[in-house]
Amino acid sequence: MNTRPAGAESRPAPEIDGQSLSSSATQMLSAEGDLVPSRDHTEDNSSSDDKSSDYEDQAKSAIYDYAAEKSLSHEESRLFYQHSRESLRYDTDAHGRLGRARTFSLNYESRKTRRNHGSDPYNDIMPGAESSVATNEAHASSRRKVRNDASANTQGGHVSNQRGISVVNTMDGGLGANRATSSTQAEEPVLVDPSIHPELQEMSSMIQRVLDLRHKYVGLSLQLPDDNPKDHPDWKVYPEPPKPVWADDTLVPTNPSAAISRASSSMFGAEHDLSLSRSQASLASVAEEPAQPRPTSPPLKQRKPGQDIGSDFDMSYFEPLPGDDGSMKYQLDQGSVYQVYESPEALQEQQTWVTVPTLREYYIDLNIVKEVSEDGPIKSFAFRELQILDGKFNLHTLENSYAETMESKNVPHRDFYNVRKVDTHVHHSACMNSKHLLRFIKSKLKKSGSDIVMFRDGKEMTLQQVFDSLEMTAYDLSIDTLDTHAHTDSFHRFDKFNLKYNPVGSSRLREIFLKTDNYIQGRYLAELTREVIADLENSKYQMVEWRVSIYGRSLDEWDKLAAWVIDNKLISHNVRWLIQIPRLYSLYKKQGIVENFEQLIVNVFQPLYEVTHNPSSHPKLHAFLHRVIGFDSVDDESKVERRYYRKFPTPKNWDAPENPMYNYWIYYLWANMVALNHWRKRRGFGTFVLRPHCGEAGDVEHLQSAVLCCHSISHGLMLRKASLLQYIFYLDQIGIAMSPLSNNALFLAYDRNPFQVYFRRGLNVSLSTDDPLQFAYTREPLIEEYSVAAQICKLSATDMCELAQHSVMQSGFEHELKQRWLGPSYHLPGVQGNNVAKTNVPNLREEFRHRTLEHEREM
Repeated sequence: MNTRPAGAESRPAPEIDGQSLSSSATQMLSAEGDLVPSRDHTEDNSSSDDKSSDYEDQAKSAIYDYAAEKSLSHEESRLFYQHSRESLRYDTDAHGRLGRARTFSLNYESRKTRRNHGSDPYNDIMPGAESSVATNEAHASSRRKVRNDASANTQGGHVSNQRGISVVNTMDGGLGANRATSSTQAEEPVLVDPSIHPELQEMSSMIQRVLDLRHKYVGLSLQLPDDNPKDHPDWKVYPEPPKPVWADDTLVPTNPSAAISRASSSMFGAEHDLSLSRSQASLASVAEEPAQPRPTSPPLKQRKPGQDIGSDFDMSYFEPLPGDDGSMKYQLDQGSVYQVYESPEALQEQQTWVTVPTLREYYIDLNIVKEVSEDGPIKSFAFRELQILDGKFNLHTLENSYAETMESKNVPHRDFYNVRKVDTHVHHSACMNSKHLLRFIKSKLKKSGSDIVMFRDGKEMTLQQVFDSLEMTAYDLSIDTLDTHAHTDSFHRFDKFNLKYNPVGSSRLREIFLKTDNYIQGRYLAELTREVIADLENSKYQMVEWRVSIYGRSLDEWDKLAAWVIDNKLISHNVRWLIQIPRLYSLYKKQGIVENFEQLIVNVFQPLYEVTHNPSSHPKLHAFLHRVIGFDSVDDESKVERRYYRKFPTPKNWDAPENPMYNYWIYYLWANMVALNHWRKRRGFGTFVLRPHCGEAGDVEHLQSAVLCCHSISHGLMLRKASLLQYIFYLDQIGIAMSPLSNNALFLAYDRNPFQVYFRRGLNVSLSTDDPLQFAYTREPLIEEYSVAAQICKLSATDMCELAQHSVMQSGFEHELKQRWLGPSYHLPGVQGNNVAKTNVPNLREEFRHRTLEHEREM
């Protein structure tokens, strides 16, 4: 509490650019840019001297120190002057504010429009191409509204002083929906320093260069939203998803704006009605949509959710299988990257169909990203922008939280529990909770103890014999003896965490119950999986993307995995699959399974090229790939990576026992996807994306390679230490599947997890469970993840519905299903793509997020 001297006059602190200043810092800027005392605070010299001596004679007390207050006042004045000069933009052409030109756009509709006009910057990008500053300035000038020069006393006028500093009117930078002001209201003049413009221009161009490099790599590998044939309207999902229960699921009240207007007017006044007009119009447009007719007759093989899992799937649907793709050929080149050739002649002349950047070009581009992300001024700029985003969200929630709640309440039927949400990162071997696994093991031991389950030491063993060797009975089993929960003993101990996959600490039980390739062909795991699928289908609104492993130890791994899924009919509308590739080359090399790194690449990718060229060569794999989304790379990121080579050898020559570095792995996963995706798209098959574990621990370089090559990532904790990379993730809305409960047990305490900060700033984050076997206590681990986050992070219902919407957008579910879950125009930006009746995300929130993002993108 500040104590004013006796007799001091009390007056309200003025505001400049929305910021309140103390009375001692209230000053004016002269035409020469110098600080001059305000007229209200100017007194004659004698009076000023008398007051100064009176104040200085006052005794210093525990609550007042005049000298300290005077020093602080000078410091405030200096900081205010610097802020007024440095926080604004300068335009040398129009003497106005620096125009923010949109340099890129990733939304579905704009890219589709450009393609229809015969140009697509993502397909035209060549290796090494850089954005032209001149081109950006030309676009900026064409979109910038130039203010006409006028006198200093005219509203919207412009004055240039003798020092060349332009005085222009500021534009409203607040993005809150309730901050609409009259166009006739006069605006305060501010100063723009021309010396700031070149530095900002250079920083913006360097950030844009990183974005251009990302668009080059992601566009070349066909990982953009409309590149996948599954995202085209003519793609048919098989088995056909169940029909909507409610025919009027898209409807909202006939006049939803009335209740919102009444509530907002009573809370914020009439000024708030103008800010809600756009969201009310959107709600009204939703109400005008015709209701979907109820199906007159059920499909031939309709089944109830949670019952007869897989009964609606039949391999005959894929017959006759597509034939050989004619003259198309493929071959592994000298750099251990699969290339596709359009004819035998092209193969002979080594004329590749798609040009893939070499390992050298990749590291050159990676070094560019590294240099930009480690540049001091750019890091400071990105940190400042992220802080601004945080502040804008605070302001928005303070102004609009009540209106958002009222808008959600006026949507019938829909709430957090019945909006679709996808578990975007969960490992299949740990998809069940510990209690579920315990019940299943006890049931099998009691009812199927005589089943032969493994071959060990030259003889077959039954399940009862296995437990006899462990000296345990079904009665002895409990959650504690199962020991699959990751408690405090696993913190920063990834080796102990991996042991939690062994029930009762026995690798034998892991092989029997949690492996797809074992002596019983994964029968127990298939039965357990069907039980988990039944729970998901009964919940109706929870979807998963399970990760299953392909190790790269042999060529037949793909066929075994596909046969396990297809033969057991583990096909559900709620489930899609990702392929995780553990980075365990050093282990395979030590065991003599592989001779070099190239052999592992061949084992992973050759079956995929074979089935793309001729699906009849692997019919079950062809059917399984219709449900596969992409690739993941998983291992302990906290391991120290040492650079053993000054110049990295090709995989054919990498025969050392050391494991390749993370960015080396990512390049070869990405590079071998490029031609494969182009080929699969040409044949009308689904393409793949790269969604690795990244940024959970370890070096920030992992995130730099993810920026270049990856569609989205899992975890992303280390972004909190890389402000520029975090800003890039925001600008390009790169998906981050976060698992705070998992991180809390392994690497980072929950209260230090950056999830809440990322969400507030507008990053594209979703919640996922990672390993329910180790971290969950209920049969709905995803709801458990949301509930804990809501309690600790103080999330509102709107926040949770927004996170659920993010999870669907990040997921690899087909376009047809996303339209059903989010609305027919979900791919459009902002309010245009938001269907409140489907997502339960208020239009106020969508509009704020969209306007804030566009404001940053237009830099």
